[in-house]
Amino acid sequence: MIDQFKKGVNSVKKLLLGNQIATRHNDPNFYAALQMLPNPDVILRKMGKSQEVYDAIILDAHVIGELRPMRANIITKSWRITPGGDKPEDIKAFELAQKIFSRPPVPTTQSSPGMGWPDVFWNIHEAILRGQRIHEVVWNVEDGLMIPSLLLDRPNRRFIYGLENELRLLTRDNMIEGIPVDNYKFLVSRHMPSFDNPYGVALLSACFWPHTFKHNGFRFFVKFCEKYGIPWAIGKYPAGTGQAQIDELADGLAAMVEDAIAAIPDAGQVELLEAGSAGSQLPQERLIQICNSEMSKAINSQTLATEINGQGSRAAAETHRGREQNNGDADCKLVESTMCQMLIWTTELNFAGAAPPKFEFYDEAEARKDWVEVFSVARDFMGIPESFAHQQMQIPQAKDGEAVLPKSTAPAAPKPAAPMTFSRVDFSAGADPSPVSDYSQQLAVIGDPLVSQWIDILRKKLDDAIARGDSLADFQAELIKSYGDLPTDELVTMMELAFSTADLKGIVDVEQGN
Repeated sequence: MIDQFKKGVNSVKKLLLGNQIATRHNDPNFYAALQMLPNPDVILRKMGKSQEVYDAIILDAHVIGELRPMRANIITKSWRITPGGDKPEDIKAFELAQKIFSRPPVPTTQSSPGMGWPDVFWNIHEAILRGQRIHEVVWNVEDGLMIPSLLLDRPNRRFIYGLENELRLLTRDNMIEGIPVDNYKFLVSRHMPSFDNPYGVALLSACFWPHTFKHNGFRFFVKFCEKYGIPWAIGKYPAGTGQAQIDELADGLAAMVEDAIAAIPDAGQVELLEAGSAGSQLPQERLIQICNSEMSKAINSQTLATEINGQGSRAAAETHRGREQNNGDADCKLVESTMCQMLIWTTELNFAGAAPPKFEFYDEAEARKDWVEVFSVARDFMGIPESFAHQQMQIPQAKDGEAVLPKSTAPAAPKPAAPMTFSRVDFSAGADPSPVSDYSQQLAVIGDPLVSQWIDILRKKLDDAIARGDSLADFQAELIKSYGDLPTDELVTMMELAFSTADLKGIVDVEQGN
């Protein structure tokens, strides 16, 4: 009876482990009457503004100057589709993905100019600036397959999240709580989302106050220039001067502002007073520069590229550049994740159980350079098919009779020295037994099979990587791991013999006068 009771308790515990406990329904800081989660963006909530405030920030000259390099990094990158596996269904999914990306996401029609994939990539990237971006997928049936025929960006103001962080669409019939959305319908790209904030973190939110203070500073800066930018003309008159003469003097000073000439009564006196500043910059100008610097840090995590101000060094510039490149790589991962999600949906709808293909960005120049290094090393111990080399280098093979560029006349890099071969000494012929020859023979016996075994292991690793269609980075990582698996039992003995042979060979050469 006790055992049955314990089993019942354990069963209840297992059921509880599969349930959620810390939900919003029992959160003491959440208003239980709410049926949807408002956007927790502090700026938007406190200012009572919507996403339109971000549109105004983007139009700032400094901000848009920061965004243009980010956009260029996205739309100029090379991208490709790679198979998820080598099974027939995996290849079919890969071929379908190639077909999808061979056509624009929004075709041009008589009523619409359409959009290209670079436009979609940038729209997805804007999730970093606005917290999230959402695209609606319109599916169409072609040759019995479900294909995304349209990929349309939708404004963030149309979407909210429910108590369980489920996406809901606001409509005219339901403007408060919205309606649930179907699966395979909306691609959601979010920047730093969490349970408390499924809307994501918007970088432009961090730019709101610097943007506001900057433009207020501009307003006062313009007033300052109007008031103090032109030297003040001060007219002095002796005591007892009549009002008519005073007015005549004032009119003459006013004329100096426009014409730089004036007629002043003979008894009057004129002085020009210029406004000065304690430092090299006016306070308003320093305020504007600080605000620009704060917005640069929020968007690109660096300031040196746009706000040098006569300072900085090469080390600082390289540090800032490295941080900017890291941010750019992370931004590309967000776009890759969204595109891969679309390919996952496409595979699930058409080829159930198949491994979905992958979308990825890559630097074409760096990829070619890496493959050149791999080929230059690998060709010394294995044969590399020319077709594979041309494919990885993305250089077409020359046709018969087609002119090609002459090969470089630079001297070829020295190849590793050929392994030494040792001949056994015939002691029966009366030759003096030599320790050098004895050690050399033992070294050859131990070393040749060991080196051959290493080469066979590395050759198999490369063949397997080519068969699987691994990327260059995957192959390099696998190659590094392989060094730890190489047999090293005979290595210590071989190294001892090698050092001893070299020492004895040196002694013999000295004795023989070589």
